[in-house]
Amino acid sequence: IPLQTTADLAAQIADALEHAHKFSIVHRDVKPANVMVAASGRCKLTDFGVAYVPSSTMTQTGAALGSPKYVSPEQVLGQKSDPRSDLFSLGSVLYEMLTGGSPFERPGDTSVFQIMNRIAGEPHPPLRSLEPQLPVGFERIVDRALAKRPEQRYQLAGDMAQELRKMQYADTAYDKTLLINPQKHAHNPLLDDLDEFTKRYDLEEQARLRAAEEERLKKEEQVRRWQEEEARKRAAYERERQAGEAARRLGAVEMLRKQGALQPRREDPAAARAKAMAKLDQDLRAATQYLAAFAKELNDVAPATSAPYDFLYLGRVAAATLSEAWCDSRPRRIEGKDYCEHVLLRFRVSPQPPARVTLQTADIPRFEQYLKAMKAVYDLRVDARSDFGEATRATFSVRSGLLCEVEIRADYEALAVTIDVTNVRRIGKVRGRIPAAAVSEMADELARYALGVDSEFAKRLTAV
Repeated sequence: IPLQTTADLAAQIADALEHAHKFSIVHRDVKPANVMVAASGRCKLTDFGVAYVPSSTMTQTGAALGSPKYVSPEQVLGQKSDPRSDLFSLGSVLYEMLTGGSPFERPGDTSVFQIMNRIAGEPHPPLRSLEPQLPVGFERIVDRALAKRPEQRYQLAGDMAQELRKMQYADTAYDKTLLINPQKHAHNPLLDDLDEFTKRYDLEEQARLRAAEEERLKKEEQVRRWQEEEARKRAAYERERQAGEAARRLGAVEMLRKQGALQPRREDPAAARAKAMAKLDQDLRAATQYLAAFAKELNDVAPATSAPYDFLYLGRVAAATLSEAWCDSRPRRIEGKDYCEHVLLRFRVSPQPPARVTLQTADIPRFEQYLKAMKAVYDLRVDARSDFGEATRATFSVRSGLLCEVEIRADYEALAVTIDVTNVRRIGKVRGRIPAAAVSEMADELARYALGVDSEFAKRLTAV
């Protein structure tokens, strides 16, 4: 790609991010596959499917969303994303446009975790070490965009777009480029149509955000009424159960039931689906009660695990205890009925004895930030400092508070359950998809896996 075109396309992507950021929208998946370029050179950023907006109920921390080669260090570490995360991803895309390769991918890589570890802890190869003929200005832009710490990057996408446009007309880079006077083509009906489309899109987006906010307030009101509704349901269920026991005492009814059992029955599809949804809801509620009891036992006993736990930087923790557990669930109203949709289990790991690790230079503040985000209990000893007083080697001793999380979400359309597991015996997040028929066994398998008794549950999980 000519350097002038590269600078122009990257500047257009930055313009799109600047527009989204004005509405507090973080894209979180900037990559070449999500950039569309027309024959005219007009560039558009697409696929806001994993974007964060203020009204979104999507998990905002502890989730490494996005494509592994282009995610930011804070996404790798499970920290909250902000507009500067998008600028890091754009820096990776610009690097690949200029050199033809990813800044953190190496020949021989066998796992995305190798790339993610480099994103979190290793600097990228200097741009001009691969392409010496590139102008210095491009290297300056890429280095700033790929800074590990968000405060060292561009703070606004518009600032990055402005510097990229300067590179379009830099004499050192484009001594043979023909500059076209834009005034000759100032009036273009196509551009007028695009401007009108943009205005309509902005109005529709604002309306969508208002509707999402109203929906959020409605859900909060439903949650406030949830306990009262659950109590009424339990009372109604008990009345139905007692009425069923009385009905079973009637001999004639029992005889008719036996006769009906010998005859084939044709069940209505809608009734069959309602029954399957009710069964999934019942199994999820039973799983919630099981995990709540499991959490209580963890808090009372603080058991030792039978298998090791792995954590970023710490590596393998061979011996540990589990405690500070908590379990909760949230309903969803479907066709006038409440169904259990969201179950969350959290607990903390305490290494026995405390886990120790010695880190150097930039890894020291990154690991400390990682521990603070989890509210872990740790000691820090600085072993060496630079001439400027900055720590160059330090030893961490982590005593407790390493956070583990299990998030279960029901899909009543597909009659299945998605499970996201973070830091439970494996580094980072893994995901599993379980059919409704297997949900009744899920809670016990999960509890046994967390205790390290067996690894059957791990067969259901794949890396995110």
